Amino acid sequence: MRRQLAERPDDLEARFQLARALSWQKRHGEALAEYGRLLEARPDNADFLLGMGQAQLWRGAPAMALPPLRKARALQPAYEDVWRTEIQALLALGDAARMREARSLRDEARARFPGSDWNIAGLDDRPPSASVAAAADRYEWELGASDETLSRGLPRWHSRHLVGEWHGPDRGSLYAGLRETQRYALDDREAHVGGVLTLGAASQLQLEAGFSDTHRVLARRYGLLQLEFRPAAGWSLAAGWRRSDYDAGMTGVLRFGVDRYIGTERFGYTLDEGGPDGGALSPSHRLQWAHYYGERDWVGIALSRGRETEYAPNGVFLTSRVSGASLSGRHGIAPGWALVWNAGSVRQGDFYTRSGVQLGLRHAF
Repeated sequence: MRRQLAERPDDLEARFQLARALSWQKRHGEALAEYGRLLEARPDNADFLLGMGQAQLWRGAPAMALPPLRKARALQPAYEDVWRTEIQALLALGDAARMREARSLRDEARARFPGSDWNIAGLDDRPPSASVAAAADRYEWELGASDETLSRGLPRWHSRHLVGEWHGPDRGSLYAGLRETQRYALDDREAHVGGVLTLGAASQLQLEAGFSDTHRVLARRYGLLQLEFRPAAGWSLAAGWRRSDYDAGMTGVLRFGVDRYIGTERFGYTLDEGGPDGGALSPSHRLQWAHYYGERDWVGIALSRGRETEYAPNGVFLTSRVSGASLSGRHGIAPGWALVWNAGSVRQGDFYTRSGVQLGLRHAF
């Protein structure tokens, strides 16, 4: 197939056969790249969408398999293999909402394809109530710290944090955390609590609030509201608003973001427009790329540039040009355990350049 494609790079049938062979050989990254090229040429081809979904499922990423499978089923509702693969992806996710969705989809498939066997392991080999109860809740916590050096002889920045999360059915979640920081040789502490509410199959709302009883450098209190919407397979749009109360006054930030998922890659852009009350809004831009090599494991790069406002320890707001770059990732190190990290550098106008690392240990149970 590769020799054929070298001579005829537009031969979609040869590329499709190559992608299938790569999937069967468990070379999932290569297969996803080929399916990505196929879908660029024929975005509404149900065979290509099914292949993309199968490759994502077989590499252990059932959540990323669902968008192409759902699109294929909408385009070709009589394509039996698409229904079966989508049910398997829902079953692999295992939470209560997805189990209910898998059973509902299986019941529809039985009515549409009465001559086929729809007794699927995992849906029929245990009582529905038991499977739902076992998958209803998931808990995670993360313990981490950061250390950063500043130019111009300024004191180092340090922080420690602890975050706990609960993930329930229907993709809802609650979380809370504590953070201790030291900036400009001043100690601060902060607590926050938040949650994600599912508004529908393609949208969710995040609410978060935090406060600091020391507020020497951190905000006295803040609130966050963000809406995320998935208009089509592989796309995610977000709009949010953050309001913060400092000793010197109030600030507001509007955030708009778009993410594009292509195979195992995620590309993102975020625009922040914010500043202190009574002042002009300052725009800041952020570009991100991440490569997923597992269901939750990834490595990525972020670049930022624009103007941002910082609260200085002398009680004033400082707005300056900023530019930065960072490398980050999440890596599973044992069943239920993962290491999260970030390393980068930010230039804050003529005030300083800040460089450092953040490490965290995450556990799910």
